[in-house]
Amino acid sequence: MNMLRIIVNADDLGISEDVNAAIAECFAMRYITSTTLMVNMDYADQAVDMAVKYGWHERVGLHLNLTSGVPLTKGITRFRRFCARDGSFNASFAKNLYSRMHLSKEEIKAVRDEAEAQIVKYISYGLPDKHLDSHHHVHTDASVWKAVEPLILSYGIRSVRLSRNLYRKISFAKGAYKARYNKKLRALPIETTDYFGSFKDFVQCREKAEDGSLVEIMVHPMHDDDGILVDHLDRDRSVEEEKEYLSKIIHIKDFY
Repeated sequence: MNMLRIIVNADDLGISEDVNAAIAECFAMRYITSTTLMVNMDYADQAVDMAVKYGWHERVGLHLNLTSGVPLTKGITRFRRFCARDGSFNASFAKNLYSRMHLSKEEIKAVRDEAEAQIVKYISYGLPDKHLDSHHHVHTDASVWKAVEPLILSYGIRSVRLSRNLYRKISFAKGAYKARYNKKLRALPIETTDYFGSFKDFVQCREKAEDGSLVEIMVHPMHDDDGILVDHLDRDRSVEEEKEYLSKIIHIKDFY
């Protein structure tokens, strides 16, 4: 069996008070190894205070967000692909294949300005990790990446999440795009993992990972209506069950 190194990252820190509490609980139970923060959301400050208080602030990266909440900059609110008339993100561009691949020069500038504002706010918190991923994986869209890539080096971003490459079935075109994006990402002087996917992806495809591979597993902790800590992407499985599953895979090393 393959010897694997595992990163378990909790997305969406700062999106709500409950998610903040769920992520803190996951750190306390030693399930997750890192988390990523949505700096434009209402509970971002609370999240950072919790991270500092409980000692996991060095494991907090940036969850770049162009689809939820209110942007930090006004320029992007002019564009209906990104924002509704009330100024909040509407995720419209992320639902359209053309705009995920192509944006106007003005839109790209607005995206770059917003991404830069979020990076600057992240740095202002004094968080040292400098890892970047994104809400709804928008940083892997060609149009967004064109705006974000110059910021990666100029702000000393240490590592960036891959496009998901743990999957069973996918179209040829989508698979080719993901492979091309990941190849370009790995060509930059930054760190990346070898594989990335959700917990469900990992369960279904872990044999795909070669010996010694570094694998990132994405989770979304929250509490269900009964107060049970669950992974939002796989509500039928509790976080305790996920942790137990990983703990029983004896060929995984360096889990914590």
